[in-house]
Amino acid sequence: MHASGKAVWADRAIATGFGLLLVGCLLLMSAVSGRFELVALEADNAMRLVQIQDYLNGQHWFDVSQTRLGPDGGTDMHWSRLVDVPILLIRAILSAFMSPETALYWAVMIWPPMSVLLLVFALASGARFLGGRAVLVFTGIIAATILFRHPNFLSGSIDHHNLQMGFLAMSLAFSIDPKRTAVSLALAGAALASSLAVGVEVYPFVAVICAFHALDWAFAGRAAQNGAAAFGASLGLMTAVFFLVSIAPSQYGAVHCDALSLITVCAAMLGGLGLAAVAFSLSGRPLVWRLAGLGALAIACGLLLKLQAPQCLVNPVDALPEFVRTMWLENVSEARPLLAPRPNMLQEGPFMVGITLVAAMVSVWQIEMGVHRRAHILFLALIAADLLMTLQQIRFYSFGHVFAILPLGAWVAGLYSAKPEGGQRAVAYVLALALSVPLVWSAPGLFLKAKPAGGDASAMVEGVCTSQDVLAALDAQPEGLVLAAADAAPDILRYTGQSALHGNYHRNVAGIDLALRIFIARPDEAAKMMQAGGVDYVLSCPSHAEMVLLRDANPDGLAAGLAAGDAMAFLTPIVVSKGGDALYAVKR
Repeated sequence: MHASGKAVWADRAIATGFGLLLVGCLLLMSAVSGRFELVALEADNAMRLVQIQDYLNGQHWFDVSQTRLGPDGGTDMHWSRLVDVPILLIRAILSAFMSPETALYWAVMIWPPMSVLLLVFALASGARFLGGRAVLVFTGIIAATILFRHPNFLSGSIDHHNLQMGFLAMSLAFSIDPKRTAVSLALAGAALASSLAVGVEVYPFVAVICAFHALDWAFAGRAAQNGAAAFGASLGLMTAVFFLVSIAPSQYGAVHCDALSLITVCAAMLGGLGLAAVAFSLSGRPLVWRLAGLGALAIACGLLLKLQAPQCLVNPVDALPEFVRTMWLENVSEARPLLAPRPNMLQEGPFMVGITLVAAMVSVWQIEMGVHRRAHILFLALIAADLLMTLQQIRFYSFGHVFAILPLGAWVAGLYSAKPEGGQRAVAYVLALALSVPLVWSAPGLFLKAKPAGGDASAMVEGVCTSQDVLAALDAQPEGLVLAAADAAPDILRYTGQSALHGNYHRNVAGIDLALRIFIARPDEAAKMMQAGGVDYVLSCPSHAEMVLLRDANPDGLAAGLAAGDAMAFLTPIVVSKGGDALYAVKR
């Protein structure tokens, strides 16, 4: 074996060992934090488990609706069935050795830590394009500080964000191949299509990567022809494949802005195959011809969106009723702006964007110095897009952390390998490494942490207010519709045969609107609204954050009355838990 071949295999062994070690750490952290209990699943993960259980109980592959969520006989969910595939496969394998129920439990526990291997593979591939083994090592060190207890890779985190991050990182990594080989860029396109199929949150990042490859071809010409064509064709064709395997034929003509649908596949195929066409036909032409070709393609894509889905060209938040937007969405923690006031802002803010800002500055410097300029242009574009999105909703900060790993790893490796030798070099790369660790940025906030206004924060908790005794009592009642905090919906669906009026799912606008209006209405008005809306049960959890918010919004409302324990003639107590949560039946 040649020396270069041995080096490649050694690097692969390092990456594999790092990945397996990280999986082990994530499993250990999950066990220590008590996440090996299915009852500990957070709301979105619990709802994903409900979706999987519905499929195993006979729901059609193409049907991801929740028939027991909402006031009108169900809610069409925007989630992709493709995310369920790894869990279903692991369950099928484990079912040969254990009961189906136990196999599903272990699939839910081990898949999220295992999914980090996709991200590790992507980062190792990107590090190979950026330099030698030092880049791989420091990329691994920085990745470990970010991922070793990342919530999206801990046991039970079966929502789609882990796959989104892995596929985006894979697309990023193969996009920076300096040789622009067709294989690398085809992989980049396929990974981007996979991320598209999983969830729509990544659409802005998809646009950035597509624009990067299009402009890279426009300015490079022949050198980028085969790679750009492979990227575009792979993106378009793979999106079409995912569309065919996850969308029901009866829904082929439907247009949705929040999920994979007709507009997504049409835009991906027009843009992707169009890029391949102009790359093959105009690569030998002058720059102005290539730019004109891209301009025509951009106009065609814009007209497609304008004619087929004009509603998708506006802010999706604007489609929500004003009342729902202010009373619900603006109080969902992950949907709040970065600069929105919060008790621990001095700790959370730097943690979220500290390393992302450093990575942006590193990329600007490397572009100026001409070091891996093409790669750092893409890094900078993605990081800039992420920072803008994080300013609007903090849930995007974790994507910025992923985008920052490779530029930071290359930066620290460069300082480590640079001369002069000795203490000066050590100080430089150790300081750079420290600046690349999110926890370092949050440390000052620990000492400056502000006390929350309005008294002791311990009175306001984020629990789902669904203790086992309350759920057991609810399940024993005749089937009906339950009014509760939005976070309680997944557990109501998982553990009982009841329906939930609302949950934190934006397509359930009618249920959210009705539930919030009932909770803030005066008790006599609330009783009439519950009668009209078909509500059969009320689950009161006074210490839950949503209930505290609604109680404070109207001290004379139903939520305030339930928190105070006021007797109400239209409610019959069923059970009261030790924690103060109570279940009532609505009198007819």
